[in-house]
Amino acid sequence: QMFATPVGGRETITLADGSQIELNTNTELRLPQGSRQAVLVKGEAYFQIKHDPSKPFTLDVGDHRIVDLGTKFVVRQKADKMEVALVEGRARVESASGIARAQSAVLNPGDVAVATRDDLTVLRKPQAALADALSWRSGFVVFHHTTLREAADELNRYNAEQIVIADGAVASRIFGGKFRTTDSQRFANVVGTALGLHVVRHGTDIVISDK
Repeated sequence: QMFATPVGGRETITLADGSQIELNTNTELRLPQGSRQAVLVKGEAYFQIKHDPSKPFTLDVGDHRIVDLGTKFVVRQKADKMEVALVEGRARVESASGIARAQSAVLNPGDVAVATRDDLTVLRKPQAALADALSWRSGFVVFHHTTLREAADELNRYNAEQIVIADGAVASRIFGGKFRTTDSQRFANVVGTALGLHVVRHGTDIVISDK
């Protein structure tokens, strides 16, 4: 079965054993019927998996595989890398056989694995940071000391109307706040007021520039 969400959409899938998978915006997941495995084709998803030591749940993402060891975790597939953040339990991240540098790591709560085709790195994040990263499950995004470019790119994932940062100087400005994923216009208005920037709409684009 293939499950997919549109831009700005979310969907929760409940498996036969009670496990749940929440799909974020613009996400595709392939789920063979009757099996405890899945493939994240693109996008981001949150997994709450019922542990079965006799049949571990596996998730394939690009060149890597995540093996559940009793777990709540979130996975995001980007153009050049995969990120796995472990919220609860344990999970193992493995690189696919045959790639240049086969590696694996066991994650504990607070661990974030960043995997490319050639490397696998594990970082630690506080629980508060992980909670902020999962705020999309409630329809929000949270920014702390984030550049406008990064914040705009994140909000653009959820909306057909796109925030356009007009120049590099504006893109590097630092900002923070909590916004609904669907409210690009409010984000632009708040940024414009707080940082003294010019905001104008051109069709479906919201352009932020220096005055």
